[in-house]
Amino acid sequence: LDESSASEHISVPSDIRYTPGSCISSRGQVDVSKIINLVNEGCQDVAPVSQSTSTALKAKTVKSLTNLWDEVNAATNNVHVVRPSHDAWGIKKIVLIFCDDFLQTVYEMPWWHKKLEMRQAVKPILDALNVDPKRVVRMLLAALPPGVTIPVHHDTGSWVKKTHRVHVPIVVKDPNRVVFRCGPTDSTMQRVDCTPGHVFEMNNQGKHAVSNCQDEYRVHLILDYVDTSFQIDKRIKLAPGETVVQTRRSIDRALDKGKRPTPSYMILGAQKSGTTSIYEYINQHPLAVRPTRRETHCLDWRWRTDLNTKKERQEHCLNFFHAKDLKFHPSCLTGDSTPSYLLDSHRCIPRLKHVFPHEIKFIAIFRDPTKRAKSHYEMVTSLDGSPEQIENRGKEWVKLSIEEVIELDFKNMTESGLIPYWNNGTKTIDMDMFRQFAGSKQEDEAYTKYMKDHIPMGSGSHSIISRGMYELQLRQWMRSF
Repeated sequence: LDESSASEHISVPSDIRYTPGSCISSRGQVDVSKIINLVNEGCQDVAPVSQSTSTALKAKTVKSLTNLWDEVNAATNNVHVVRPSHDAWGIKKIVLIFCDDFLQTVYEMPWWHKKLEMRQAVKPILDALNVDPKRVVRMLLAALPPGVTIPVHHDTGSWVKKTHRVHVPIVVKDPNRVVFRCGPTDSTMQRVDCTPGHVFEMNNQGKHAVSNCQDEYRVHLILDYVDTSFQIDKRIKLAPGETVVQTRRSIDRALDKGKRPTPSYMILGAQKSGTTSIYEYINQHPLAVRPTRRETHCLDWRWRTDLNTKKERQEHCLNFFHAKDLKFHPSCLTGDSTPSYLLDSHRCIPRLKHVFPHEIKFIAIFRDPTKRAKSHYEMVTSLDGSPEQIENRGKEWVKLSIEEVIELDFKNMTESGLIPYWNNGTKTIDMDMFRQFAGSKQEDEAYTKYMKDHIPMGSGSHSIISRGMYELQLRQWMRSF
């Protein structure tokens, strides 16, 4: 809305009533004069054009301890928090309580938990809402610059569906010139009264927008609270000047750097049993980060035998998992999905313990062994895919039938002494011998010989039957971890 037409089109009725389904609920009118007194200094100062880092801000001198809008003061005596969209619009902020998008941790800022006068000033608002301060997960004061419009949008993130959003106008020179609208759709948004002290709850999953048509900053207190039934896992009081590290969906303390080692999980196999699907499901989560490649093979095909020290081998493997960046973001995680690991435990388990000594979650998924074998054969002999994929599958089976491939694996297992109970002539199993041999030391020794002699590196054309002997493969991992 332009200045000339503002008064004609945006006057506020004195008796606004919000219709059912409007996404707005008035919760009362309170005295906000104490908040105004706390935030008045510097309120109308223009926000800096560029957003500095916490470190750069703390290197500067604080000019006034009572100007809570000043970024240098906030970084030094409160905590510097980034809000990319609001920062881009030039919206100033005083952050009192904040949380990550999944409500895992709520952070109370020093200007909240150390400033009694701030808590006392906000108390009338919480009383009007009948909300205990411990149920508040976000609280900040936002100063919208003159002439700025936040366009129609709706809030996203896991936290939105679990919280109640409340706005309270604090510093508003002329409520008639602040257009705050909210509703289920663009066309059904309803105007909200922005008289200072008006406590209103809004459904921020609905559409909303605001225009500040005044010639000065407009200040609202914005808070989100949860129901009494919601359990907040962690509530931490941050120290003055503490540094936090953020992504769009996460917020971590710099003090927690390296708290979550990488990788956090490994999908071990079995091949052609749904490992890709499991990997994709995990990586739909906003806090999951994909490694540099899905099947890293850092413990088998891409293991570096030319590296001489443990540190070098660790660095090589960690490079697949963005370890240098993720150590600053322990809320985020990444992992591996290399289905050859389950089979090749002889190589992979010692190497894993060597380079990744921390606790890792292992995931194994299985499929009918017959269907798995058929799918394995069809994949390896297919010419579809990228040149790298075709090369990695190997060419050993391309001219063989599936019956010939099966016969070859039986031959390899027999040579290794892995299936003494199998009669290749009659294609039958001696069950008495099987029960005696299964789980024995002799079977473990034979399996080790099979892995050494018949599992090549850089090819997927092997072990069509043994890959379906799940208990034998799992046994090695269960025994080691």
